Formats: sequence, structure tokens, C-alpha cells
Amino acid sequence: MNKYNTRFIDPVLEKQYLIHKVKVIQFPILTYLSFGGTILLLANSIANMINMDYTNGLIKLTVMTYLLLQYLVLKKKASLRINYSNLALMMTNFASLVFEISIYPQYDYYDGYLLGSNQMLVHTILMFASNLKVGIFSNIALTVVRIIQVVQNSDNLTVQQYFYSIIMSLSFMMVQYQIEKQYRQSFYLQFKDNNWEILMPLLLKKPFFIFTFNKQINMYQTLMSAQKDFFNSDNPLSTFLFKSKIKQQTLEQFIVRKTRSNEHKNQSSCLFNYQMVVEYQMKKLQVSIFCCRFEQLIYAIVIDSEDPLINQTNIKLNQSLQHCRNILNAQLMQINKVLGLYLQDTFSPLLRDLRVSLFELYYKQLSSHRLQLVKMKKLLIKCSKIFETPNNKIKIDCADNIQFATIKSTLIIFLFEIFKQIEKNQQVYIFINQKKTTLMFIYGLKQLPNSVQFVQCQQTLIDQTECKPQYFSFEFSKSPSSHFNFENNDKYQQLE
Repeated sequence: MNKYNTRFIDPVLEKQYLIHKVKVIQFPILTYLSFGGTILLLANSIANMINMDYTNGLIKLTVMTYLLLQYLVLKKKASLRINYSNLALMMTNFASLVFEISIYPQYDYYDGYLLGSNQMLVHTILMFASNLKVGIFSNIALTVVRIIQVVQNSDNLTVQQYFYSIIMSLSFMMVQYQIEKQYRQSFYLQFKDNNWEILMPLLLKKPFFIFTFNKQINMYQTLMSAQKDFFNSDNPLSTFLFKSKIKQQTLEQFIVRKTRSNEHKNQSSCLFNYQMVVEYQMKKLQVSIFCCRFEQLIYAIVIDSEDPLINQTNIKLNQSLQHCRNILNAQLMQINKVLGLYLQDTFSPLLRDLRVSLFELYYKQLSSHRLQLVKMKKLLIKCSKIFETPNNKIKIDCADNIQFATIKSTLIIFLFEIFKQIEKNQQVYIFINQKKTTLMFIYGLKQLPNSVQFVQCQQTLIDQTECKPQYFSFEFSKSPSSHFNFENNDKYQQLE
């Protein structure tokens, strides 16, 4: 936060603060003063008309109309409300000053004294509700107008009064600055608290509870938790506290006993901090339990580890699944080799489609979604041989030295989806150009695939796609990120 103008350095935080202030302070105060001012101005205007003081009556009607229109416009337009509520408060302040000047000659000393006190409260409320710059400007403007008004209507203004007015105006600016600063700091602390509530479950990957005990309703209340489906219960905190055992007592009894024994002995903010093993539903869990004293006692329970037997079972299950995937991938590639040899002698569209499906299944399973250096010509030739038939041809124009880093398995699926669009008796020409980026041009293709799989690959690999009547072009991304979420093996095999 800038110490001079109190603005937040982060523009996003500054915008959130301004929106918060409009909703909580500025517009509610503007609503109240607009309706109150309208009633007051209407009553005074009617009184002026009855007394045939049409000039002051019209002035007050004009100010009243402005206040109503200003409020109704801001009420209807939420976007204007965010941007112009601050200005509306300043204009309302000046409208209040016009009302004060127009009726002041009608009052004697004591009536004028009470009027001035009431008006000063209105000005103070509006200046505190405004943002700091507008509030200070309003303060200076009101002080100058008051001094000019008194100079024009009184011959007894002493130097002491000038000095007193200036000193009080400067003092009020200091109060405005401190109040704005404190309010912004309060908002910032609230903002940080809200961020911690969002970040805690992300940073702490283990199941946890942060809770307190409400003495009024005699219940434990959860402040924050991340259970990760660990508890199958509508009220997991109470279930865990009353069903977990530490030796011969429940976890709840243990917490109560430790709280009572440390609440008056320990003067620090942390009453206790323990790590222990608890029994819960026939499982042994390693947990951390601690209690801190803030405005009230705050407890936290973090489940550090599950039953070792369950962990070992999960590890063995993952190893078995990995082994099954390795066997499946080996069989897929073996079948593809056989199909490739058969298709060299006798072409069959059905067997070709089966071979393509097996390749896609294999490459979708790959967990190697890291960037790899791809030689584009070599990869295009291998992919095109799978799709070429006696009735269609795929011509490739690509320099031997063109290569770039990408997710190879996703690129292969992307090319497969394009080659599937080639129709019977159709020739497709593919041209690869590489300067600052790698571009792929495809001529002769009637339309692009509309499958979900193609769109996912396109979002992963391609920065820009251009569709022309003569060709389609794709600009490959320099930093692709995977959209596939499959469990796979870590080996990478080339197309055979």
C-alpha cells in the first residue's frame, strides 16, 4: 500500500477494495442521504412557494431533482455505481452546501448554530464515505466556500478565525487519512484471511480440520476442512472426534482434558501441540493435534498418514495396474506389426481402421506427456504410410532438418484425426514451413475433423488455426500443455 495516497500497489486488490467500499459504505450512505435530502428539500421548497420566495424554492427543487436523478441512475446501472458513487457523494456534499447557503439568512444565532452543527455532520459523513482524494478535495472546497461566505456577510472575521479554520481543516485531513488507512488495512487483512481459506486446502494435501467449540450451542463448529473423501459421514468432524480412540478415551475427551490442563498454565498463544496414533474404524492413523488461543480457542487436526496396511495395498494395486498396462501395450504393438505386414500385401479398409484404432489406444495411454524433439518429416512419412491406400495419396514437402519440441503422442493422434478425413480417390498435399514458428499447410482436404479428440489435441498443440478455401494451416505452439488425463506407462515406442 502506498503510504502517501493509501492506494494498494496491486491493481486487482485496489479494484476489489473500491467495489467493496461502494457496496458496503458509499452507496448505502448515498441512498439514505438522497431520500432524506429529498424530503427536506421538498418541505423547504413548499414553504418558500407559500411565502412567495420563488427563487429559493426553485433552487431547492432543482437540487432535489438532481439528487433523485443521480440516485435513480446509479441504482439502475451497477457499472456506473462502481465508477461514479464516489463522485456522487461529492456532488451531494456540494448540494448540501447550496441548501445551507440558501436557507441560512432565515435563522437567528441559535437556530443558525444548530443548523451549522447538523450540516457539519452531513458534510463529515459524506467526506468520510468518499475516497481519500475526493474527501480531501471536498474538505478544502467547503472550507474555502465557508470563509468566502463569512467574509461577504460579516465585518468581524478576525485573523484568529482564519487561522483556526485552516488548522481545523488540516487536522480533519489527517483524520481522513488515518481512517482511510485503517479501513484499507482492515480490508487487506480480511482479504488475506479469505485467501488463506482458499490456499490452505491446496497447500495442505492431507485431510485436516480447523474448528472451535461454541459454548452457546455446546457444539464443535468447523471453520475449515479438507477431508478428501476420507470420512463417509454427514458430520465428519463430530464422527472423528467421538469415534476415534486414544488408549481408553475418545479423541474429544483427550482434547478437553488437555485444554483444561493448559488453558490457565500456558500464557503463550499455543496451548498444546501433539503427534500421536489414534484408532479409527479398525485403522491406526498418525495425527497432529494442536490448539491456539486467539479471540477464542482454535483447534486443528491433521491426519498425517493412513494405516500402513492400506498404503501397502494401494502401492501393490498400482504396481499390478502398471504391469497390466505394460502387457497390454506390448500386445497392441505386436498386433500392429502383424497388421502392417498383412496390409503391405493385401489392402483391407477394415483392417486399416483396426490398426489405426490400436495405435490411438496405445498413444492415449502414454504418460510421457513431456516435451520431446520431433523430426517432422520422419513422423509424417510414418503416419502417412498407415493411411495411404491404392486410391489416395499423401504428398509431403518437408525439409529434413525441420524439428521442434512438442508432445509427440498427442501430435500423432492429431495427425491421425486429420488423415481420417481423407476420402477415396483424394490426394492431400502437406507442406511444413519453419521460420520463427513451425507451420503446417494442408491442401486438398475438404474439412477439418469435428471430434472431441481433435479439438483436445488442437488446444494442446496449436496456437493458431487458419481455414482458407484452398488450404488449412496450423501454427504449432512453442510450449504445448497436455489435455489428456490417462494412466499410462513411462516407455515410449516409435511407430513401426
